[in-house]
Amino acid sequence: TTTTTTTTSSTKPVSRMEKWPNENTKLARGYSGLPMDKTPALVGAKRGSIDCDINVNDLAYWNSPQGTRDEEFESPFKVEDLPGKAKYLTFEPDPGGFNNIRMSLENILVIAAVTGRTLVLPPPQRIYLLQDKMQLSDFFPILNDKFQKRIKVITMSEFLQREMKEGGYLYNVGKDDNDEATLLTLAEGCVQMKTGDKSCNKLNTILQRKGYMAPVKDSKNCFVFDKYAFDRGPAAVTSPRTQKLIAEFCGKERTPVYYTKGFHSPSILHFHTSDPNAYRLLNHFYTVIYFTDPKMDNFYKRFVRDFVHYNDAIFCAAGKIVHALQEEGRSRGDTVDGEGGGGYSALHVRRGDLQYKEVIISAEEWYNTTNKLWK
Repeated sequence: TTTTTTTTSSTKPVSRMEKWPNENTKLARGYSGLPMDKTPALVGAKRGSIDCDINVNDLAYWNSPQGTRDEEFESPFKVEDLPGKAKYLTFEPDPGGFNNIRMSLENILVIAAVTGRTLVLPPPQRIYLLQDKMQLSDFFPILNDKFQKRIKVITMSEFLQREMKEGGYLYNVGKDDNDEATLLTLAEGCVQMKTGDKSCNKLNTILQRKGYMAPVKDSKNCFVFDKYAFDRGPAAVTSPRTQKLIAEFCGKERTPVYYTKGFHSPSILHFHTSDPNAYRLLNHFYTVIYFTDPKMDNFYKRFVRDFVHYNDAIFCAAGKIVHALQEEGRSRGDTVDGEGGGGYSALHVRRGDLQYKEVIISAEEWYNTTNKLWK
């Protein structure tokens, strides 16, 4: 299907030269306009900014730093690394387009943040409709110092070099396959195909074999984090209210999978999310992962808002386009709002990111179909 969205704005103008953020800029929050005494998680927070050669900070929707409470938060589900040995979370990227990959990644990042495991990025690979092999860090700031304080992130190359050594979790893996050098080469870049010299499947199969493969599929399961279930097993969740809330979240079509010691203990927790018939996570994290503690639920929603956004270079380029549109809109009498947003109307058209020819509609046809919206 083809999706369109219209956006308009006609509010009090502000000067583009105004410094963003400043003391009058609203912090990012779940419910706009609530007083600070009702949003204690924001105490100590500041509005985020974007590193760019022009000022595009009005596009920053996140807080950096977060509030003091969030900065000091410790997950009760955090693993304890053995001396000199980390526990890892590995995963396979979704086989679909970029938006599918992003949604799946958000689930993985939340689970890594909750469990405190070191996250291993999959090898760079070609993304559907993008030509070059790309790493997820090309889009998201997951290798910078601020993010690393929340989640330790390493590349697949670093993981293999560390764990294929004597005493490592993958010691002798390369020797068993008679091709340690090939695995290291694949870690630098591979292709999503089942067979072939450059197939990612060889690495994925090893991770599936050596790690504990998480049995969570978003269409059949919801992934529940509950302290009683973690400490004593799912049977310990006896509160009728908690059971009711879990049932409402999961619905009739999905079965709860609880985060237990079975997930917590393995040295490598692996998510086999590249196979649509296996354990795909193709839904937003807040529809897949459920925290029975509402404070934790809100914390991890703020975590995604404040950390899982595009790199500054992407926002910088986008900001220049937005500002150019706003300048043209201003010449036509449109204005921006108090935070520099709006000031023009736009259609969001999924025209070239799907393979279906019937949704690739010409600009002339779009104009003839929608021109009455602009009057």
